[in-house]
Amino acid sequence: MHMDVLGIKKLASMDKNEKLNIFEMEKMFDDAMKSIQWEVPSKEQCVEYHVKHLHSQLLLPVENAMLLVKEIYDCTIEHELFKEQMNWQEISDAIDDFQYGDNYYGYTLDKINKKIVAHARNLWHTKISDIKFKELIGQKVTAIDSEVHFIIQLEKGAIVIECPWRIRNTGGILLGETDIQSNQSEWKSVKELLVGKKVEDIRLVPF
Repeated sequence: MHMDVLGIKKLASMDKNEKLNIFEMEKMFDDAMKSIQWEVPSKEQCVEYHVKHLHSQLLLPVENAMLLVKEIYDCTIEHELFKEQMNWQEISDAIDDFQYGDNYYGYTLDKINKKIVAHARNLWHTKISDIKFKELIGQKVTAIDSEVHFIIQLEKGAIVIECPWRIRNTGGILLGETDIQSNQSEWKSVKELLVGKKVEDIRLVPF
């Protein structure tokens, strides 16, 4: 994103095997961060990123799945992330029972690895992001633009939809992207459903 910035170029071009003065490196890093107007992430942000990175590796089968779960669980304990610890408590207990307990449920290595992947995927797709959209809440939909992307115009700003979408109410799905693909006239129905409505809530689910 910022490869045209001199400070970033310097860092990117450095040889990882080169012996460097740690104080010089710290100064170069600080200068690079200032040049792109970024702040050094907090310890909490670094821990959150680390846990999320480990979690992402469990979304597909891997040989070291149990080690990754152990690292996640130990990290949540060390940094007192109680809520995150509880998310991994059950799967951690299952691994302990398989490795050190009486293996009451008769786990095999294959079964425990499949259980880990299923748990990781379920947790990933049901976790709501902490990102808030307070600037959009309360705004009315003023128009729908469908010439290039599906764009929901608001009183101040807009929401650009670049992924598969569906419009539903309490009774079920009313319209979806596939309906539009088969019949472009359905854009009229989208406008009728959304224009004039107020944004009540927005939730981001990481994928």
